Amino acid sequence: MMCAVKKSIGLALAAVGIVFAQSAPQWQNLYPAYNGLAFGDGKFVAVSGDGLIRTTTDGETWSQSFINDADGNSRRIYAVAFGGGKFVAVQNKNKSLHSGDGVVWSSVDDLSSIDTWKHIVYGLGYFGPGFVAVGAVGNTALIDDEGGDGGNAGDSLSHVAYGAERFVAVGKKGIKSSIDGAGWGNVSGGPTTPVSVVAYDGNKFVALLKDGSTAYTSTDGQSWTNASATGVAADMIDMIFDNGKFVAVGKAGRGCVSTNGTSWTPITLNPEDDFTAVKYGNNMFLALGAKGSVYKSSDGTAWSQKATYSAASFKQIAYNGTDKYAAVGDSGVWVSSDGKKWEKKNNTTGLNGVAFGGNRFVAVSGNGITVNSANGDEWTDGQPLGGDSITSIAFGDGIFIAGGRTGSLGSYKTAIYKSTDGQQWTGLYITPTNGWDQGEYMVSLCFGDGKFLAAAGGTGATAAPLRVTIGATATLGEYWGKVEAGASSGLPSDAAMVSAVYSGNKFIAVGAKSGGASVVIHSGDASSWTVLSGDIRQVRSAASASIGGASATFVAVADSGNVYAYINNAWVRQGRATNRNLYTVYSGNNIILAAGANGAMLYSNAPPTSVRPSSASRVATSSKAGIMTLDRVGRTSSVTLSFTPNKAGTIAVYSLSGRQLYKARLGVGERSARLPERVMSSGSVIVRYSGEGRNVSQRFLLVR
Repeated sequence: MMCAVKKSIGLALAAVGIVFAQSAPQWQNLYPAYNGLAFGDGKFVAVSGDGLIRTTTDGETWSQSFINDADGNSRRIYAVAFGGGKFVAVQNKNKSLHSGDGVVWSSVDDLSSIDTWKHIVYGLGYFGPGFVAVGAVGNTALIDDEGGDGGNAGDSLSHVAYGAERFVAVGKKGIKSSIDGAGWGNVSGGPTTPVSVVAYDGNKFVALLKDGSTAYTSTDGQSWTNASATGVAADMIDMIFDNGKFVAVGKAGRGCVSTNGTSWTPITLNPEDDFTAVKYGNNMFLALGAKGSVYKSSDGTAWSQKATYSAASFKQIAYNGTDKYAAVGDSGVWVSSDGKKWEKKNNTTGLNGVAFGGNRFVAVSGNGITVNSANGDEWTDGQPLGGDSITSIAFGDGIFIAGGRTGSLGSYKTAIYKSTDGQQWTGLYITPTNGWDQGEYMVSLCFGDGKFLAAAGGTGATAAPLRVTIGATATLGEYWGKVEAGASSGLPSDAAMVSAVYSGNKFIAVGAKSGGASVVIHSGDASSWTVLSGDIRQVRSAASASIGGASATFVAVADSGNVYAYINNAWVRQGRATNRNLYTVYSGNNIILAAGANGAMLYSNAPPTSVRPSSASRVATSSKAGIMTLDRVGRTSSVTLSFTPNKAGTIAVYSLSGRQLYKARLGVGERSARLPERVMSSGSVIVRYSGEGRNVSQRFLLVR
């Protein structure tokens, strides 16, 4: 058995770094990759692999914060628990997150081990009341107000519970127990085969084998007996006991419920999602999935769906102009009437593009399969496109054009197909005389201003990365002109284009430079181009965006969940809501949608902001930093609190040298204060809120 060595209070507190609970009002993450769930202080707190923390009281209305640690990076958040009046979550580094209200968090470098943490629980540990986390490598971590330490149980661990003055952890090789969370030992009568979950009902522990065949029970956590477990599903991931019942949830939407821990009733949630967390509070059970599903129940047996989702990735979004959005990707077609609630309508895999025209949605895939729909709900197969890899589709002037590549690596050439109805297609014979060189192929396609514009890839794409159609409707798509790079066109010569869209009466193309930097250009006629200057990287797509009457601007989406807005001749990174890669962006109808890898779908109905929170969190005077956002629309700037104060307070703005620039009183219930324009001329400012027993400061950087 391993023993922990208690750290000094001074060293532990010196390791604290402030985390901004950076609310992102302009972006909502619709389907986070949930990893864990806790209940306390009258609310549920959910954590995700997106780096996102969400809170709810009813399972239907959620608020969210994207967590940056002290060095400004997003990290996966694995598990969360409540105890001793606070929430504690664990990340994919030697860090834990602490919060008194589930909204504002501080980061502590207190874990001596790094692991893929699976579960965390509150109990009486080696240091006194605190938290114990267990991980896939077998590490255990003790976390309390004085810091943390850890041990190793020697096995891969998946779940932990506390009861009878003992911690019990389960994993790949059975059951381990500990009186303090530091030293772990084997138990008597326990299994040597994988155990998935464990919970304590106030009198006994119950643990379920991974294969669902057997339930093990113990009153003291040391001596165990087993019985056949009827109705237990295999591969449970989380289990609790509350409101008189054990409730377990797991892979493929399977679950089970029991009053005694040995006789179980199976339940089924969303079979396309792996459920990772279940908790009870506010008179209901709440269960969350790894792909964004949310289900709730009053009794643990009958469940209602509040959000459900499952997708590999999204590549493109189209709108029919009236009442339907369609998003396509590796797992098929998803449709929404409002951009918020999405439903899967087709299972065709590998879809790369979708367009709407002639009263029909048409989607294309990387193996030449096409699917189409007149209403967005029923989808049928169209004519296959020769087995070619089709990368994009667009509609204009009464025709669909779909393009991609044909041939094998090293001898690719462009494949282009044409259709008037999106169901029957004609292949166009493309040669260098048609404007495409050998080795080049279509990467992305759009239509606007009476012409199709394509981004080109492959050999020669650096010299002429864009193509535009030439000719009348009868031959549209057969002949293409090269947009030559250089001073006359404004097209950069050192970027390979990865995306071409038509948005806000503008062609917008995105390119990647050899050094990794991205370039975004726009044009009204596809011949004369303007570069939107700025240092941005890994951008995949861009669109023109105007929300709520704000001045039109550009929005670009990139890897790692980064979203940029081009305002006042500069790119400004917006508040993040995911760390997943974003591949496509749609703007229209006063909303913006950004989507990408692993089912990432972001929604915004707020104008992009020209003010971004600084990652320099060390100016904060309290661990409860990050309760403010600073937004700017046009010439107007305002500070907004992330909560509604029950007492009066003040907002003060200081320069970095400490000179007070502005001060305003906030009355009871007032969350926002408008700042004079002169205040924001300083570039970087420190905003301090005092009230309700809080005294917090946050630094902001204004990008003009």
